[in-house]
Amino acid sequence: MNRYLLLTIIILMGCSEPVKYNLVIQNVGLFDGHQDKGTVNIAINSDTIAAITTEELIGDSIIDGTDKYVIPGLVNAHVHVSTLDDLQAGYPFGILTIMNMHSGLEDRELEWKQISKDSVGFSTLFGSGHAATVPGGHPNQFSLGMETINDSVSIENWVDHRIAKKVDYIKIVREHHQWMGYPALPTLNYGQIQKLIEYAHSKGYKVVIHANTVEEMMKIAELKPDGFVHMLDYKEDYPVSESYYNALKESGVFVVTTGGIALKPMNEAPSFVQEWIRRNLLDAEQRAEIIRNLHEHAIMIVVGTDAQEGQMDFGSDYYLELNLYKMAGLSNVEILKAATGNAARAFNLPIGELQVGTKANMILLKDSPLDNIENLKKVEQVWKNGRTKTISATTMYKRH
Repeated sequence: MNRYLLLTIIILMGCSEPVKYNLVIQNVGLFDGHQDKGTVNIAINSDTIAAITTEELIGDSIIDGTDKYVIPGLVNAHVHVSTLDDLQAGYPFGILTIMNMHSGLEDRELEWKQISKDSVGFSTLFGSGHAATVPGGHPNQFSLGMETINDSVSIENWVDHRIAKKVDYIKIVREHHQWMGYPALPTLNYGQIQKLIEYAHSKGYKVVIHANTVEEMMKIAELKPDGFVHMLDYKEDYPVSESYYNALKESGVFVVTTGGIALKPMNEAPSFVQEWIRRNLLDAEQRAEIIRNLHEHAIMIVVGTDAQEGQMDFGSDYYLELNLYKMAGLSNVEILKAATGNAARAFNLPIGELQVGTKANMILLKDSPLDNIENLKKVEQVWKNGRTKTISATTMYKRH
């Protein structure tokens, strides 16, 4: 009897119908956020990647991906969103995640996070809420009335208030440098920063730091934050000593570079601003050298543009950051990692990766970015949570 039962099961298994998926992209190149996976077939069910395989798949809808390439949605890991349009501007470019690095309006940020979470055509927003600072310190000048760490608000209370606002990570500002002729603003001391890092970590939150001088970054690196959301800025720190890179490597931090603005023309800026920038801030070649050294010291790099008080847009200016990486000599694979999967590892968030079980947030490119990183501009289709909308060439390229 057991033999007959086994034979019946085998026959029934042989007669069962193959799995059918909602959508299959056939014979397409894939970069999963960390490495090139070669030519594969990708299946989507509802909002999720259901299969990645070299075996044949059956789908209700089929896309021929021959000579095309799929990558995860790009991540911009340093922005300051001020309008709902900012959440939509990067979508045609495949920028599907943007990470707010300070908001003076936490309730609005929370509302926009909810709006962007499932809406096709919107980059998904993550945020820090208020950045940690002292009264009168940066960025108070942009966010009057924001909560600061002071005599009546302890470090623990301040962090707890951010958690109550459902932030995704904690941002700390150390800014104590003159700017455009204005004197340095008051700022957090290193003891306060250490307590902020330790308490936020005890609550399970990642901590990122706004700091942009060698001295500040080396001292804060010893306190074991998770990352810095700026690279170095000032020519007074150049050339950069080996001890700087060693300190960051030993700490295990990542760096969101925000250096691409150095490639943007300053034609519309007042002449005194242009002159101050030329005298005081690192130029593109110097920034590229620092990025190359960060990479060679195995310090993880994550793409972020900053808002730079409205000087950087939320779409095509993203490519300026990638161009800086090209100048630094990073391979196309390393540039793609910095734009996608590195952010997932840095922030421990479900972004920038394509694996079975992840959300189907991805870009179909007409050509491989491994061959030429400029092919990132050849966006054919974008999916967010398994859904898509037509990307018009006019929408894409009118922004360049």
